[in-house]
Amino acid sequence: MKVAIYSGNIPSTTFIENLIRNLSNSGFRILLFGKKIRDVKYNENVEVHNTPNNSIIILFFILKESLKLFFKSPNKFSKLLKYISSSDTGLKSKLKELGMMLPIINNEPDIFHIQWAKTVQKNSYLFNLMKCRFALSLRGAHINYSPLNDESLAESYRKYFPKLDGFHAVSKAISIEAQKYGAAPEKIKVIYSSVQDELLQIKTESKINRSEVTNIISIGRYHWKKGYHYAFDAMKILIGKGFNFQYTIVAQGDVPEEILYILSDKELKSRVVLKNGMAHDELMNELKKSDMLLLPSVEEGIANVVLESMAIGVPVISTDCGGMNEAVSDFENGMMAKVRDPNMLAQKIIEYSELSENKKEQMKLIAKNTISEKFTDKKQIDGFVNFYNSLLYS
Repeated sequence: MKVAIYSGNIPSTTFIENLIRNLSNSGFRILLFGKKIRDVKYNENVEVHNTPNNSIIILFFILKESLKLFFKSPNKFSKLLKYISSSDTGLKSKLKELGMMLPIINNEPDIFHIQWAKTVQKNSYLFNLMKCRFALSLRGAHINYSPLNDESLAESYRKYFPKLDGFHAVSKAISIEAQKYGAAPEKIKVIYSSVQDELLQIKTESKINRSEVTNIISIGRYHWKKGYHYAFDAMKILIGKGFNFQYTIVAQGDVPEEILYILSDKELKSRVVLKNGMAHDELMNELKKSDMLLLPSVEEGIANVVLESMAIGVPVISTDCGGMNEAVSDFENGMMAKVRDPNMLAQKIIEYSELSENKKEQMKLIAKNTISEKFTDKKQIDGFVNFYNSLLYS
């Protein structure tokens, strides 16, 4: 079975990279399309089709791929040119689109797995050019709030979702959201993200002899949906209660001025450490050194970092957003607070810290069991094998 994965950048997000690894380990032939931003070592049954960034090189790339399509299927080539010429985008955008789509058409996958919902409207002409099955992953911002702020995007979902053959949802919650835009429930398969098996082998470390400073960590980009404003308010409340802590945020990219201003305005500079994004192994080491992971988000599918934290035995304090309650249960395998409620976040941090060591260890063990029962590589692989087979043979 040939599965085409279009993700934009190569490598892509943690979820997509795990998906590629798991599918290729299961014998699928993966055709990976996008722009290579750095070298990645994949299994031999993963074919990377890199669209060049250089404006001159891409012209030769498009010419080569166009000739392939012309000799293979003149009719498809004619339809593609007709579509591109009728587009009201500029020449640069048209060339970019040709550079991305020509290799996909030429390689004729059995399934074209689109990773980002917003790109469906841009690639809708492929429905008429390719005989493969079309699948779409439903996750995060593209479903939960982007169409609420953009009526034209919502309208495109309502137009094209009924034409897709199947949907993969990262949570039950996001499955329900997608149905509002015409995704048929019988076409949606909930397949949870997976955590690498090696993380489950890491032994839970006891924090009985730790220092009196509670090390709290958040991991995630600087974006309003990550809820850092509410986390800072919670930190200010903790200071007022005499709670001794250090709060670390690990995020890619430059620190926004707004964040720096809030830290200064709330006099949190001495308590908050901002670290730039790092390689995954380094990130896991940073996480292991922490006493707890804080997820103050206002919107998520199911955050991968929470699953990884549960797997390696670092307690989780999460907001009840998106599908997070499908992974975290309050006072059972972590702590759960209301969205946009700094007082409750602070309260949950204190409540966890005051638990007996036996109760903490019990919660960590239940968290590990949650991952091993619902979020393993095998669970994800089995889910996608069934999903793809249902698309091809139903």
